[in-house]
Amino acid sequence: MDTRSKSRRANSIQIGIMGAGLVCLALLLICLLVALWPQLYPKFPPPGVLGDPDVQCLVGWCPGPDARLLAMVMSAGGLGSFVHIAKSFGDFVGNERLMASWIWWYALKPFIGMVVAMLLYLFIRGGFLGVSVTGEASNVNLYGLIGMSCLAGMFAKQATDKLSELFDTLFLTREAAGDTRRKDDLENPIAYIVDAQPAVASQQATYICLRGVGFARGVRVQVNGEGRETTLADSTRLAFQLLPEDVARAGVLIVEVINPPPGGGPSAPLMLAVEGPAAMVDVATVVPLRAAPIEEEMAIYDHR
Repeated sequence: MDTRSKSRRANSIQIGIMGAGLVCLALLLICLLVALWPQLYPKFPPPGVLGDPDVQCLVGWCPGPDARLLAMVMSAGGLGSFVHIAKSFGDFVGNERLMASWIWWYALKPFIGMVVAMLLYLFIRGGFLGVSVTGEASNVNLYGLIGMSCLAGMFAKQATDKLSELFDTLFLTREAAGDTRRKDDLENPIAYIVDAQPAVASQQATYICLRGVGFARGVRVQVNGEGRETTLADSTRLAFQLLPEDVARAGVLIVEVINPPPGGGPSAPLMLAVEGPAAMVDVATVVPLRAAPIEEEMAIYDHR
């Protein structure tokens, strides 16, 4: 169940502008890639100016083979990122869970893919990845290069994680330094539940408060594997609402706190006891108490 305030969700205007902008960017990158593709491939057009023979220009720009390859690689990286963000955008909008705070992530993701694709291209042309490529642009397999650039943009996170792993291995330090020492880690921690109040749930006590450590924004509570409405107070306190079927009979509920990605995940479970409903009394079977007649009471009093 979504625990975040509806006021933080992207409205229809923001969603419309974001969707239209992504489509326009994808069309622009496609047109750029097609316009830069050598018309006489594998022969690349020479650099020059408008009007020169055999020169292929784009809006007055007539690049040489190296500049043309670099621009094509970056365009392909942006298109690869578009595939990733378009799927994510469609999923979150379709489920009405797109938050306004994520709009800039969608806006910047294509440019991240462009830069990652460009870095990969430079590594290949420089020989760092062990791919046999000569310095001549005409000797580059353009189809393979563009396909690899699209994949680099589509899986930019995995590519950067792998590069980070590579450099961590090559330049290993003895102790944590730089970004690893910062206290404001960007990844959400795994929450830890200390206790619940009240400690025993019942039909009269279905609103449970949890006290713990590491509750992140967007946290949700699961009871027996199913989400429950959750309200976050701060990183150490939250509350959630049990459903009537949760407290219909005595037993134990498995309560987990799940922080959202990046990082996050389910906490160690808390066993929450449930008190059974109070026994119902059948009024028809109850024998009413009868008071003795007033004459009997007076007779008893006279004999004393």
